[in-house]
Amino acid sequence: MNLQRSAHNTPSNAPAKGVREPNIMLCDLTEELIWPRVLRAPALALSPSRLISGCVGAFLLILILRFYALLSGSDSTLSSSPDRSLMPDSIAMLGERFINALLQLDPIALSNASIDTATMIRDGIMHDPLISFFLGLPIIVVLSLVGGSISRSAAFEFAQGRFATREETLYFTLRRARQFIGAIAGPLAFSAAVFFIIALGGLLLSIPIVDILGAVLYSLGLLLGILATLVLLLHVVAAPMIIPALSIEGTDAFDAIQRCYAYVIGRPLRYLTYVLILTLLGVFAAILFAMIARVSVEMTDWAAGFIANDATDRALTGQGDLGATKNFAHQVINFWRNIINLIIAGYIISLFFTSATIAYLAIRRICDGQGLTEIWEPVTHD
Repeated sequence: MNLQRSAHNTPSNAPAKGVREPNIMLCDLTEELIWPRVLRAPALALSPSRLISGCVGAFLLILILRFYALLSGSDSTLSSSPDRSLMPDSIAMLGERFINALLQLDPIALSNASIDTATMIRDGIMHDPLISFFLGLPIIVVLSLVGGSISRSAAFEFAQGRFATREETLYFTLRRARQFIGAIAGPLAFSAAVFFIIALGGLLLSIPIVDILGAVLYSLGLLLGILATLVLLLHVVAAPMIIPALSIEGTDAFDAIQRCYAYVIGRPLRYLTYVLILTLLGVFAAILFAMIARVSVEMTDWAAGFIANDATDRALTGQGDLGATKNFAHQVINFWRNIINLIIAGYIISLFFTSATIAYLAIRRICDGQGLTEIWEPVTHD
């Protein structure tokens, strides 16, 4: 009886003697949470395959900007407006300001460069839609394909903890290239078509008597303008998730656009919270990455000239009497320094699409209840 009572009074959860209680780790507290997992974005962006893809994308973007700078310099008919605010050399200059702000660890200059870039793009499109189209289309193609490859690779490693093959990333993206490009360019083309209709209606205001009809129809044009502007704003806000949506889901471009728009409208505060966290984290990671690259270049220059004479300094700095070979040597050195800048730009591209992929997986789980590990894979027939 006493044994039964003793056994009954003993708590069932009391640890047995000699058995060590398990320690509670931080991962046990955050395993079911989503937001702590987004902090992996900077490390995932350092993956060699994604970093190389980002560098390839940055290199292609530079080629596009240089090509249009050369073309616009030789053919002034490309620009229909004297205010050529969206010319490629202006974009390249702002890109250099952005990189320099990162290298100098100047957040104010970084913010100013970002704001100036956005303002320049908006004003350039409004003042010179022709050059904006010819410049924007290849940029969209490059970012869509490079971003698709990076997003799918990051999704597999983040969600399933495995490295994706080239067949699952690059070849997958190339096979669906039309969907990736259409998902980004489609809403832009729709808004452009609406504004073109408004432009045709504006011709009525230039004709006497008919201008009265044009004034009456201006209300319809205003409604169309509001519609096109809302589509543009929603597309800009949801655009970071569209490429990951196509990379993760087995959907077409229209369904990916609709899905991302619904996520933004359905959970705007949660989405903006993830965007804010990832943006702050991304800026910090990019500044740290650029700082390491800058210090590496400076330490290399210091070591190269430590025991050498003044001739080495002239080759490194490009100042003073260079002569024939010193000038060529300085150009080669600048080439390798530009490779470092290209790697920085490649890391920023990789970090952007990796962060966007993580944000999409997190928002999808919140809105649709789908697990983070669910990634669509095409059925293969043996």
